[in-house]
Amino acid sequence: MRAPLPPDEVGRLAALHDAQVLDTGPEEDFDDIALLASQICGTPVGLVSLVDRDRQWLKAKVGTELDGVPRDLSFCAHTIMSHDLLEVPDSAADARFADNPGAQSLGIRFYAAAPVVLDATYAVGTVCVIDHEPRVLTAAQRRALRSLARHASVQLELRRYARHAAEIADQMRQVDRMKDSFLATVSHELRTPLSTIRGYLEMLLEDDFDAETSRRFLSVMSRNSDRLLRLIDELLMVAKMTDNRIQLDVAEVDLADLAHQAVAACRGLADLRGVKLSDRTLRPAPARGDAKRLAQVLNHLLVNAIKFTHPDGEITVDSTAEGEPELIITDNGVGIAAEELPHVFDRFYRCAAAEVMAAQGPGLGLAIVKSIVDAHHGSVHLESEPGRGTSVRLTLPR
Repeated sequence: MRAPLPPDEVGRLAALHDAQVLDTGPEEDFDDIALLASQICGTPVGLVSLVDRDRQWLKAKVGTELDGVPRDLSFCAHTIMSHDLLEVPDSAADARFADNPGAQSLGIRFYAAAPVVLDATYAVGTVCVIDHEPRVLTAAQRRALRSLARHASVQLELRRYARHAAEIADQMRQVDRMKDSFLATVSHELRTPLSTIRGYLEMLLEDDFDAETSRRFLSVMSRNSDRLLRLIDELLMVAKMTDNRIQLDVAEVDLADLAHQAVAACRGLADLRGVKLSDRTLRPAPARGDAKRLAQVLNHLLVNAIKFTHPDGEITVDSTAEGEPELIITDNGVGIAAEELPHVFDRFYRCAAAEVMAAQGPGLGLAIVKSIVDAHHGSVHLESEPGRGTSVRLTLPR
């Protein structure tokens, strides 16, 4: 008789797989548990077994060369239906196992098992003993079997905690590296325009320049002060992202019209860098959103594309109004390596191309884009290939 599935089967399998012990090599701790179970209960076979989706796999074994059996034939599949010890004095006299071909071929007459429970909830396997003759355990043997099953549970939990602790430690090291990189980048981003402003101020104060030269100096100072304000705005936006405090003024908007405005605002920068900027948004793309925040998104995406597109390159902006409204920004620039793509929307992440090309910015632009789009319940998807360019698809609810 095949055992039914436990009512918590989905969570049970998730807990088992999270332990990451299936198909691993022998370990002394589990081997000792199987040996002790066999010796204490006086049986020729002792096992530490785990019940997977369609199989019973043996983590440790004494008295058998098997690695596992199909779940349909598994005695342990019946044990994991509860947290209680299961004892079968004589399988030939038990309706659940009398016709079990596995029991017949392996000569299993006696079976007893205590479940191995994770998170005090999920029975993921057993510590079990098998004999080829009918028999019963003593009360002391049953207590010992339960104790060994608890010990097996602790061993699994310890391995899981150790792995999670290692993952957390690795994440903390990564955060420390990001923090150091962020401090160095922001320090540079603040220092450069401030040094420029200070230098021009000193020249204006020390010498008597003509009106045209003074205006030129003031223009440079104004541009650098704008750069400082943009950096401060981005840092404030990141703080709001962290606290989930982005405020949206949602209304009916036309993504195509916002794209026209963004292209017009960025055309001067594109011309300065010798990059062709083509607006192909011919039809309206109605959506709901915050026009100011979405303009910020498009500005970030276009400026990014211009930064990483070589002179004589081309950037196109297209839209679609069929289904959910979308904007697609495509360039034939330097592209992004495949291993970097999962991180491009991380805060303070700067890809290798940004370092090589000494591109300005602390690595906040795409993180801000993602945060604003998420706040709109939309999506932003980036595809790229080194040397071929990048395509960003922005989708918003209609």
